[in-house]
Amino acid sequence: MPASTGYGEPIQRLFKFKDGERVVAAFSLDPRLAGAITAPSPEDPPPVHAVAVTSDGYSLRFSLAPFVEPSTRAGRRYAKTADGAEVVGVARTTGRETLIAATRQARAMLCAADEVNFLSGPGRGVILIKIDPEEDRVLGFLASVGERDLLLVETSRGAEQTISTAKYEVTGRGGRGRELLQRGQFARVVPSLPDIPVLPE
Repeated sequence: MPASTGYGEPIQRLFKFKDGERVVAAFSLDPRLAGAITAPSPEDPPPVHAVAVTSDGYSLRFSLAPFVEPSTRAGRRYAKTADGAEVVGVARTTGRETLIAATRQARAMLCAADEVNFLSGPGRGVILIKIDPEEDRVLGFLASVGERDLLLVETSRGAEQTISTAKYEVTGRGGRGRELLQRGQFARVVPSLPDIPVLPE
């Protein structure tokens, strides 16, 4: 990635995007930051890997190791989505976190990350939260490591609401989640500021 000033260089110069395709996450795989991303067996989750959630309520875990080497401009596939669905986010995980997902119809799912299947190749994954894709969609999620990790959502009335393990019970995946609003909807998940990495000396 070339050094640049101002707004930087268009990402389309590095990657070949399809119509409507967009970036949902970016990670450094520098071993000093990423941690142990390889495992003895490709079927087993490495100590550090990734979790993805799709707009139709599915989720999967996958290895970051295949992405260490530079790819072609077309990139490498890590997930398969149903027609009309898209990946809404990807996060680093150890499998010990709690996934917190929010939908447009103001429902939330809090479940253990290790309930989501680890896939050795691209796939659709398992149901994280059961929704009707015609009426609802997942807006975003957070891999929470403690009660201080908050998923911040904006409602259709302009207010903000937080979702965390301190406020709501963690349940099993695959259900309809918890209804958080009796009136209105969630408009969007408010992006959190990224942590500034500190390299070890």
